[in-house]
Amino acid sequence: MATVIEAVTLNFTDLTGAKTGCTTLGSNKFWKGWVEDAGNGSFNFQCRWGSTGTAGSDKGSVLGISQSAALDQLRKKVREKEAKGYTRLQVRDDTEEAAKQAGKVAAPVIAPTIVAPTSARTFHPEVGRLLGTIYGSTATTVRAGLSAQAGATAENPIGNLSDRQLDLGGSILDEIEQELTRHLGHEDAANKAKTLPLGTGGLPSDRIIDLTNRYMSNVPREIDRAMRGRDNLHRLVVSSFERLEEQRKFLQLLRDAFLSKAVFAQAAATTSTGGKEAVWYDGLDCTIEHLDPMSADYIKVLSVFMTNQSQKNANWFRGGRSVLKVTNIFKFTRNGTEAAFEKYAKEIVAKPGAVGRIMAWHGTRTENLLGISKSGLLMPENLPRGVHISGKAFGKGIYHAPAWNATGHTRVGSHPTDGTNGALKSMNYTSAQGAYYGGSNSANRAFMYLQDVALGTAEVHTSACWDKARPDGYPHKADFIFACGAKNNGGFVHDELVTFHQDAQKFSYLIEVATI
Repeated sequence: MATVIEAVTLNFTDLTGAKTGCTTLGSNKFWKGWVEDAGNGSFNFQCRWGSTGTAGSDKGSVLGISQSAALDQLRKKVREKEAKGYTRLQVRDDTEEAAKQAGKVAAPVIAPTIVAPTSARTFHPEVGRLLGTIYGSTATTVRAGLSAQAGATAENPIGNLSDRQLDLGGSILDEIEQELTRHLGHEDAANKAKTLPLGTGGLPSDRIIDLTNRYMSNVPREIDRAMRGRDNLHRLVVSSFERLEEQRKFLQLLRDAFLSKAVFAQAAATTSTGGKEAVWYDGLDCTIEHLDPMSADYIKVLSVFMTNQSQKNANWFRGGRSVLKVTNIFKFTRNGTEAAFEKYAKEIVAKPGAVGRIMAWHGTRTENLLGISKSGLLMPENLPRGVHISGKAFGKGIYHAPAWNATGHTRVGSHPTDGTNGALKSMNYTSAQGAYYGGSNSANRAFMYLQDVALGTAEVHTSACWDKARPDGYPHKADFIFACGAKNNGGFVHDELVTFHQDAQKFSYLIEVATI
């Protein structure tokens, strides 16, 4: 079998075709070359090139030559391509990743180790299906969004992009954010969806086109032929805060897949269903138990869901009836988090005027289950560079939709609570068809975490306090933000909670909800 001794992948995005002359559809292409030892003293120079996201064609390979000749051919071609503006993609090195983490340089990304071999075990069928969904949805989304030139496979959906490469993509997104802020002002609810004004000939500015070209060259993305060309530039460039957010979300998925790349590899190499499920389960590092519909836990959680929804949500209530049905409830806890939560809760609820312990929902898209289950809900400062920040309107913290009715809290200080809507508010952030924050969603099943949350004293807001890092006087004066809904005092709908410590909550259950 031939052994690769050197390989280079290059990518090039030129949306306008200004650099290549391909002005009709622009350019989005790759070139990949490698030298392999074919044995018996013979070496091959191989290359493929074509449109990003395709397999490309093999033209220019030279077989059966010396090692020096093959390496010379590879390096000559790379120099030529880089001179034309191609970007060399840096591949991942686990040793460098471990060193980066040890130095605590900007990343909670931990270089994975190979999961220890495990014997096949028997899981409840619904637990096995859940595990397949958690890993499969992330892998499918990453492979669909990341071009094949990154080396994405079923065994390794992240491909071989290095963490440094993803950092570079994140830094370009930071530059785009600066450009958007310069023209549109600081991001808020009013300008979130606005796009940069078009310039000469109805085209976006050269600056935002150049930044988008650089980003897509460094984090290869397939562009459908129907979306290419000058007429579609205004739809492709990252010219709004909303579009920027989508790219940050995708970077987060790349990080999530990297955290589990050893699990993907071992599961792919495991032939039995029970063996795969055991690898997935151990790799997730969570305790998962399927609840019997007749059990006390199931009945409790179902009651919280059924009584924690408002019929004012027209997208989930039609013809006077709910279009949602709970199909499964899992007892779901991240291993090693309970003690830290209990310690935090004991201290925080002892504060004078503390709210205490409540239950709260956190809905998310299905492809995010892997990263959240494995790493938990992270504070923005603990996220890798350039990735998605889940909420900003009421502070840079961790967002929850409270199930006030489950614990009987009717007020936070002098402010009344909305006890009827937490479940449906969180459903709007899932992959379910009909979710408010997912116009193209098509899934008929979605997932939400039900958490225990410990709350001390609140800073109350009835209107947005965009990008606030911490409550005033944190943590002594206030340790969480209570966004009090329009039903009570403000100009927006339904309550939200924002906590600012990663031990302030722990997952207790995961529920699966179907649309009917």
